[in-house]
Amino acid sequence: MPERLYNGAVRLDAPCLAMVLVGKDREAAANRIREAHYTHSVPAGKSHYICFGDALVVWSIPANKNLAKFILGFPGNVWELSRLWAPDGHAPNLLTQAIGAAVRTIRKLERPDALVSYADPNAGHTGGVYRAASWIYHGRSEEVRAYCSIDGKTMARRAFHSGKQGMTKAQIEALGFTELRLPGKERFVRPLSRAAHKAMGAAR
Repeated sequence: MPERLYNGAVRLDAPCLAMVLVGKDREAAANRIREAHYTHSVPAGKSHYICFGDALVVWSIPANKNLAKFILGFPGNVWELSRLWAPDGHAPNLLTQAIGAAVRTIRKLERPDALVSYADPNAGHTGGVYRAASWIYHGRSEEVRAYCSIDGKTMARRAFHSGKQGMTKAQIEALGFTELRLPGKERFVRPLSRAAHKAMGAAR
């Protein structure tokens, strides 16, 4: 059984020091991501928030329901590492270690066939942290729609669709934002099940 920790957090595996955040801890983590992550948003669907040291990792169900078949060739169980954050000045290798711990945790929670994540070149991300964690490069996604504010600040489209209600393009533009079309994101995959390893091996 998981070990109960302070404020509702749950430690699934004491040696890896990863905690699943629930209750007020989860909400505090979500608020931190809204404030500090470059997307300024959190996933709207089912998600798991993992804390590892100073880092936060969020797993969520991919918005694209056909992603598993696209990646694996069969409708398997795929989860997305949708948010990864740590404060400026964090310890070297913290993000790589956090990803490793979060992978072990999501395997216990959901038993996924594979995991997917994206590095956004528009935010200066190259995916080095995923390569360091032995994820497989899987090409670039389609172009990304974002919005630019009057003062030049770029915000991801999902920032306007976080929560129960989303905004239409007309509503967003009425606030003074201009739509941008940016290069797609670099996609990385971590196969976990035998079927996923076989599918990824055949595709390479």
